[in-house]
Amino acid sequence: QDVGEYRVIATNPAGEDSTVASLNVVPDKPGVDDRPFVPQDKFRSLEAPEGKGPRPLEIVPGVDVQPFVPPEKFRKLDHVEPVERPERELQEPKRAPRVIVPLSNCELEELMPVILTTTIDAGVPMAT
Repeated sequence: QDVGEYRVIATNPAGEDSTVASLNVVPDKPGVDDRPFVPQDKFRSLEAPEGKGPRPLEIVPGVDVQPFVPPEKFRKLDHVEPVERPERELQEPKRAPRVIVPLSNCELEELMPVILTTTIDAGVPMAT
């Protein structure tokens, strides 16, 4: 039911761009042979070595209380005045969105998840 074409369209007042991909479902492949390749008893000595119990984990008590950034770095910033912001921001010219990396066609087995991705330069103003 998900087979078909998928389209992404990016539009803004300067124009639009789009990309299309098709999604197809391939027939089921024969089942996987789930018989063990190595007999299970071969792993017994790895799970619990003979004559030894499981190794104890070393537990380190407490929490690291050291700051990630030394407080001295913040003290240096206390005396710096904030920069004045210009009263009016410059208007960037309008630019249509454009597809940088298009969608890719997909062929999947039934019930497999899919993520369709594309990369778009949203243009100015930001595309929707």
